[in-house]
Amino acid sequence: MMLLQQEYDPIDTSYYEHVHAPVGAHPAVCAEQAVLALHIGYHQDPGIRRKYKPNEDTLFVMHGVMPFASSPSTPFVLLVVADGMGGQGHGRTASRLAVRSLIEYMSDSPCLQQRSPESLLSLLSAGVQYANQVVYERNQMQQTTMGTTMTATLVIETTAYVAHVGDSRLYLYREPTGLAQLTHDHSLVAVLVADGIIAPDDIYTHPRRNVIYRSLGVEATMEVDTFTVSLAAGDTLLMCSDGLWEMVRDRPIAAILTAPMPAPSDTAHALIQAALTGGGEDNVSVIVAQVSEQKTEGGYSPRLKLGSFRDEPRPCSPRA
Repeated sequence: MMLLQQEYDPIDTSYYEHVHAPVGAHPAVCAEQAVLALHIGYHQDPGIRRKYKPNEDTLFVMHGVMPFASSPSTPFVLLVVADGMGGQGHGRTASRLAVRSLIEYMSDSPCLQQRSPESLLSLLSAGVQYANQVVYERNQMQQTTMGTTMTATLVIETTAYVAHVGDSRLYLYREPTGLAQLTHDHSLVAVLVADGIIAPDDIYTHPRRNVIYRSLGVEATMEVDTFTVSLAAGDTLLMCSDGLWEMVRDRPIAAILTAPMPAPSDTAHALIQAALTGGGEDNVSVIVAQVSEQKTEGGYSPRLKLGSFRDEPRPCSPRA
């Protein structure tokens, strides 16, 4: 496995491009075939109000090859957003510790040899559970109350496997239906909306909008939401912390995702700028993954090609 960025720290502008080894094709395959290419951009900003405080968000982007016992090695990408909480720097510690623990669990798991959707979802869910246990035990040891959200997406071939806890979000933009939130917010205001007590737009102004009822580190065990998404050419996946969606509504998010830009990193940067323009009340983290169709002719024909990993931390205009 290749680590692109384990934790987010301001670094010089960098550009990553990787094309995976072939998947499930014999060298004799010469017919022109359509393959999916996944291009990823990511960006993060501390926000305006928290500009000089520890950034409690952690982004993680990793790509590599996953060995399967019954078939050729398969390229994958793992995307994670974690939004920590706890004050006095504990939120930063919680989100980083949780992401490290998830990666450690998945890297060492014998379940990597299995291929079924059920086994991959179980692996991802167990990894999030393990991360929760590590943060919980750190709390018990140090008598702290830190916690973190976590949204993790594992993309293999044409399927995204998702594990989710908290109120960070995964969106899918797909024509002609448009932007759809795929994850469910584990927050008090989401419960109030579901019960018809408040209107959907009230989640942005409700006095208890920051209260979440499920996060890593609070209890020894917890429930993890899991599901799969079948990907198609033209899809865009957006993962973000609440620092984006609390500042920018769905319609302008969709407009930015569909605006012509040179690379997904530019789209990620535009989303960050929109959050800052909207108030920048919190740390904001964004991962944009664009799915496109490419033709291959001759040689190997992979089902998934990963390219254009790009991170551009740029100076931006100046939660507690």
